[in-house]
Amino acid sequence: MAVALYGTKVGMTRIFQGDLVVPVTVIEIQPNEVVEIKTVAKHGYAAIKVAIGPRKRVVTKALAGEYKKADVAPRRFLREIPVVDGAAVGGKVGVAVLDLTKICDVVGWCKGRGFAGVMKRHNFSGHKATHGTCKHRGPGSIGCRMDPGKVFKGKRMAGHWGQEQVTIKNLRIVSIDADKHLIAIKGAIPGPNGGLVTIKQA
Repeated sequence: MAVALYGTKVGMTRIFQGDLVVPVTVIEIQPNEVVEIKTVAKHGYAAIKVAIGPRKRVVTKALAGEYKKADVAPRRFLREIPVVDGAAVGGKVGVAVLDLTKICDVVGWCKGRGFAGVMKRHNFSGHKATHGTCKHRGPGSIGCRMDPGKVFKGKRMAGHWGQEQVTIKNLRIVSIDADKHLIAIKGAIPGPNGGLVTIKQA
């Protein structure tokens, strides 16, 4: 059964397993509060709508009514996760649903880096720095002469870099601290500290 939970990235550290040093990313998974349970009969698919993140002070009347109906405090994020056995409206889904023996996929949003040139964005080598060259960090020629006489779509050029969804697959959960709502996952995951991430297990 597929399992998914939302949490926030705390940061990276390391864990000693005997003589082995394991780099890990710590994720805080505060219990995902159940706002609504969607069913195939009513909505066409089965899922659980959960509220995550810090309390939200200003919400629309529609969302305020939805939170009030579920008796859940307004949160920053509303997301959907697969159905969990025993979940009920107003209840919580925590780290207990994760399996320490299974690998997981982590989805996050990588840091936005603004407008970047080709050397920073695509690791181009740039031009030589001698013999009167005036354009050291440019992309060089991008055209195709007369035929076909255009720049092909997908050409690697300068532009906006980062701020996109990234999935890191087949990561191992090193440890789970249910009391502090923390899990340690081997390796690096995308996003800034404090960013929202999704942990998925098949």
